Amino acid sequence: MELTKTGGGDMRVFAFRRLLLQTLWILALTILVKESVFTAHAGIRGPGKYSGVVVFDRWDTCFLLSGPYITYISEQVKNELRPYQGKAMQVDASDVFQPMNPGDALVRKYEIIGPAPDVHRWAMLDGLELTAESDFGQLGTPTFVIEIHNAGSKLIDIDPSEIGPVLLAPISKSTFGASDGGSIAVITRGDLVHPSSEESTVDEVASYASYAVDPQISPDDRFKIESGQSMKVRVTFKASPGQYQFLFGYGGGVHEEKSLASNAISFDLSDSGVATLSR
Repeated sequence: MELTKTGGGDMRVFAFRRLLLQTLWILALTILVKESVFTAHAGIRGPGKYSGVVVFDRWDTCFLLSGPYITYISEQVKNELRPYQGKAMQVDASDVFQPMNPGDALVRKYEIIGPAPDVHRWAMLDGLELTAESDFGQLGTPTFVIEIHNAGSKLIDIDPSEIGPVLLAPISKSTFGASDGGSIAVITRGDLVHPSSEESTVDEVASYASYAVDPQISPDDRFKIESGQSMKVRVTFKASPGQYQFLFGYGGGVHEEKSLASNAISFDLSDSGVATLSR
C-alpha cells in the first residue's frame, strides 16, 4: 500500500475546504431549523391532539382556550364536551377545518382523551387563579382588570406572552372564520405583549376591535408572584357597537398542555361607546 504525502499548501487547501463544507452544513441546518420553527408558529391546524379549557360562551359556542389560542368545536359535536365546561381537557381531533393560516380552526370530529397533560413546559400553573373584573367607570369605557393570584405555596414566574385576552361577538353570516356557531372571537391570538386587532366590512358595515394594556409590557418582561400575592393588568377595548363577552386564558402553549381560563364577562357597547354589563 502506498502512502501519498501531502504538501503544506495542499494541507491548507484541504483544511479550508473542510472548514467551508462544515460552515455550509451548519448554515443549511440552521435554515432548516428556522424554517421548521416558522412553520410551527405559522399555525397549520390539522388532525391531532388539542388541549384547552372547555368554554361555552354567551351564545353557546364551544371552543378550547389555550392561552392566546382558540380552537372551535363544531355545533354538531360540541355537546360531548358540555360536562367538562371550565376544565382543561385534551381531545384527539380527526377532522379539522382551518379556513386561513395562520388562523383559528374548527374541530368537526374528535374523541375525548381526558384531562390536558400538566407537564409545565410552557407555564407553571400550580395554585394560580384567574379573575376578570369590569372597570367601566363613569364614562362606561370597556375596561377590564385581569388578575392572576398565586394561591399556592411557591413563587411562580409568569410569562405575559402566554396571557391571552379574548373578545367574543355574534357571528355574521358573511363573516369568514372558523366558527360555525353563533359567535366568533374578534380578539384572539394576541397577548399582553403583542396586542391584536380586527377590522372587517360585511354588507358595507364596518366593524373593528382592538385593545391596549396598562401598564405596557415589553417582550422581555416577566413577573414573579409570591405565595398569596397577585399581578393585575388593565385591558381597555375599542370596538364597534354591539354585544360582547370577555375572558382571558393563561398557559398551554399552542394547545399542547394544561391551561387556565378566567371567568367570562358579558357586556353591551352602545353607539356612543358606553359599555354596560349584561347577562
